[in-house]
Amino acid sequence: MSTKHQTGNFESKDGTKLFYQAWIPENPKGTIIVVHGILEHSDRYQNVVNTLVPEGYAVWAFDHRGHGRSEGKRAYINRFEDFLMDLEEFERIVKNAHPDLGIHLLGHSMGSLIVAHYVASLETQEKIKSLVLSGTGAAPGPDITWFIKNVSKLLSVILPRIHLPAGTDPNFISNDPEVVKAYVEDPMIEMKVTPRIAAEVMKASTEIMKIAPNITIPTLMQIGSEDRAFHPKTWEPLFNAIGSSDKEFKLYEGFKHEVYNELKKEIALEDLKNWINGHN
Repeated sequence: MSTKHQTGNFESKDGTKLFYQAWIPENPKGTIIVVHGILEHSDRYQNVVNTLVPEGYAVWAFDHRGHGRSEGKRAYINRFEDFLMDLEEFERIVKNAHPDLGIHLLGHSMGSLIVAHYVASLETQEKIKSLVLSGTGAAPGPDITWFIKNVSKLLSVILPRIHLPAGTDPNFISNDPEVVKAYVEDPMIEMKVTPRIAAEVMKASTEIMKIAPNITIPTLMQIGSEDRAFHPKTWEPLFNAIGSSDKEFKLYEGFKHEVYNELKKEIALEDLKNWINGHN
């Protein structure tokens, strides 16, 4: 199957130029929008691309403002709602490219918060075929530093744009040393964070329990049992709070934060493929 890799830029509603890329097979049968996590970028989802494109899906992804190849102060956001604004504009672009195809939303980590809040805000959720939440939760976990959890809210008000070390051990993402090595050596990974984005993301994580009952489309949660980016005690309550009657929770024993980049990633990727095929 031949695949076209397309790259470009689009403008969000406030004029910020954001980088995007798409992997489009011949005669796609559906589309997936990938929404990446904090401090990373869209290039890191090649395993998802390699799994879903051969199944006949067009995979689209973009770099958040302040991340990767997109414009904006590095690792900074004025307010969390700006992420939703960017996703809304990107969804419009994807829909224009594939007007007859359904869209699935896949969000990892911070991206899971973005897609969850986005879907919950929609008047007509049915335009989204399904929702996938990877590495998600409803409160910061043990791998998030005490300083980020406790000081960022104050600094977000008085010094919102300063850069501070994220302080997170990169080994939190995966048991695969090659994945961790690539992460550490990746020049587009941000190793510093601003208080504003940290505070806004933590606020969005605590608010996800409030908006979860408003999510009524089919939803898959994929979590590693050793994931400590979000608090493990929040996984089940979040899943139970999701309003959809068609939902599934997959817990992968021994996996860390990035289930698609693990030593046994094929297990999570197979579940993802089966979910998308079952809801397209």
